Amino acid sequence: MLEEIKNRFQATCLCAAVGEAVGMPAEQMKPEQVASTFGTITGFRDRPEAEDFSPVAAGQSTRQTEAMLAVLASAAPLPDLQEFAFTIKQALNKYPEKWPKSTTFAWPPFPDGGHYTFSFAIPAARLFHEGRVSVDELIAWMHSLTPSSVVWQQSIWLYLRLLDYLFGVDPKEFDADEFLENATKFILEAERHFPGDYKIRRRMQVTEPMMDEPLEDIAKSCGDVSKLAEDMITFVGAVFYRHHKDFKTAALAAANLGGASEASCFYLGSLFGALGGSEALPEDWLGGYAERDRVEAALSAFEERAGSTA
Repeated sequence: MLEEIKNRFQATCLCAAVGEAVGMPAEQMKPEQVASTFGTITGFRDRPEAEDFSPVAAGQSTRQTEAMLAVLASAAPLPDLQEFAFTIKQALNKYPEKWPKSTTFAWPPFPDGGHYTFSFAIPAARLFHEGRVSVDELIAWMHSLTPSSVVWQQSIWLYLRLLDYLFGVDPKEFDADEFLENATKFILEAERHFPGDYKIRRRMQVTEPMMDEPLEDIAKSCGDVSKLAEDMITFVGAVFYRHHKDFKTAALAAANLGGASEASCFYLGSLFGALGGSEALPEDWLGGYAERDRVEAALSAFEERAGSTA
């Protein structure tokens, strides 16, 4: 059982990084810009020079993966905010092309209401699933990450609980409607633990009746896939609901809709890894991913320092 969770956890991280590499070239583009620039994105593509973005070669991941690597490096076993901040600043200095040209890091390193550090939930979900931390310990840890917003706290709780749920599901028995039901249950939990805001639940309530409508319409209802937490987590859930049987189909659908495509493809990838383990990742994408060694080295270091001791 522990080996299975280790496999799914590591696949969560690797699928997320590969997903971001697919979505990276379309970041902050409108769908029509994606079409005019790339035709249709069908795999890894170079990111062109833009007003706020430097060019990045095909098969590279960017800031979401750097944040995840900083989270893993700061986890002992739960991520530490001070260590994360130090590590992510080093990454910005070393790889400035991976961030928008306008990026600065004020303290704390949580963009207000944004998705950028949702990856704090990834190691926490594994620890929770293995029974190594309790609900009360997770809540206390999240309150210690201050001053973070209520929306951020609710987002982390929802994402953490979805990963925990997917870690325990047999892929052959996955039920998309049950996934939606659990998402609603988990956001209600989040509101109880971190009260004071209802943005995420309201966005989910608007989107849920649209699940059988075109993804383009769902993307529009989520601010054209904006970086706001409520838009990002709702859009990702909708794409996963629709395309949970195939990582490629899901990631390419999200990439071609643009918006905050780095993040949408990153978080989609993580859900596929959590549910399907290493088998969820297409071999050709894994083979073409330029930073596989870096991610796998970070995972190995995490296992030595904070992974399961059983």
